Amino acid sequence: MEYPQPVSQSTREEIEHGLSTCAVFLDWPKDRLRELANAARARHYRRRTPLVSRGNHQREVFVIVSGSIEIAATNAAGDKYILSVLGAGQITRMVHLIDDMQPIFAFDARADSHIIHIPGAAMRRILDAEPVLWRSIAQTMLRRYRMSAEILQDQVLGSVRRRTAITLLNMVYRYGDASGAPCDTELRVSQTDLANMLGVSRQTVGKELAQFKDEGVLGCNEGYRLVTVVDLARLHRIAAED
Repeated sequence: MEYPQPVSQSTREEIEHGLSTCAVFLDWPKDRLRELANAARARHYRRRTPLVSRGNHQREVFVIVSGSIEIAATNAAGDKYILSVLGAGQITRMVHLIDDMQPIFAFDARADSHIIHIPGAAMRRILDAEPVLWRSIAQTMLRRYRMSAEILQDQVLGSVRRRTAITLLNMVYRYGDASGAPCDTELRVSQTDLANMLGVSRQTVGKELAQFKDEGVLGCNEGYRLVTVVDLARLHRIAAED
């Protein structure tokens, strides 16, 4: 799907600014970013609102300007698996840059969120016109592939301690952002979310987080929806443990 009418200049500038906060677009020429912004639309979602309704087959890429979204799947028995929680400045649904690929996860706003919708065909047309821009897409996707491979390996071989550390690191590094640099140390994620990511009980996650706090890796937060990393180097060492 492509939007039939171009946006106004003020709206385009707002969308262009939102796109510029995403690492994938940091090296894009201004004229290409402007062209992409003119093809996109920005929408606001209330907390717990689905970004894609059932039966909606629009092939769009999402950029999160503010708030956060949850990417998850639920089986017939109601068991939930959270692939990731993405925050401001991140991009997802890049599978829609490939015609014959279908998404397998649901996308829901975890908080009030401002999301840019980019038609996949429009973005692909710009990328094909200037192929060097595919580099940032490839870098992000390869980092995410590496993370997915590590997660699969650790589900079989890794301890819960190591898997918890890797999951937190993936969030600190914004789930494979093209910049490859740490972005967030205050992670708005609950123990239940982490349990759904790791496939363990919330009590098990709580014990691991408490141990990390005792070791000085995490800070002490009020409540259960904020995890603050205070010793990133130590977290890396835990993630590398056998």
